Amino acid sequence: MTNAAGSSVAVRWAAVPLQPFAGDAAAPAGTDKNYLFDDLTKQIALHPLKWHLVLTLAEAADSTRDATLPWPKERRQAVAGTVTIARAMSEETGACNDVNYDPLVLPEGISASDDPLLAARSSVYARSFTLRSEEKSDKPPSAIGPTEIGGSRP
Repeated sequence: MTNAAGSSVAVRWAAVPLQPFAGDAAAPAGTDKNYLFDDLTKQIALHPLKWHLVLTLAEAADSTRDATLPWPKERRQAVAGTVTIARAMSEETGACNDVNYDPLVLPEGISASDDPLLAARSSVYARSFTLRSEEKSDKPPSAIGPTEIGGSRP
């Protein structure tokens, strides 16, 4: 990240939930395969779900070339903001159909690290986006429509 004065610092970020996780890692007996999704939409209907966006600031010795290598736990952290999900929408009514989630499309002030995984992900996501765009006319309706998300708040 680079500030207006031109000073840069490498960061890693994490979304840290503000509400406790209430789900179970294994599907309860007799439930369908969408039980986690169903629980998520029920929770959102009751109250917005929130996460702090926590940045961990690198020091000079911290490698940015391999995200799998942990940085020391004592690195400075800062809460950059809060991510809030206040409602769920189906694919049919949502705004995510024509979005390519490319990790290298970044806003001003944020640049990619030297981790080669980012370039690999970028090319794979571009290919995925192209394939999804080409299938629109042949694509069956989404399995999760507006009626399956009926409990969400507007």
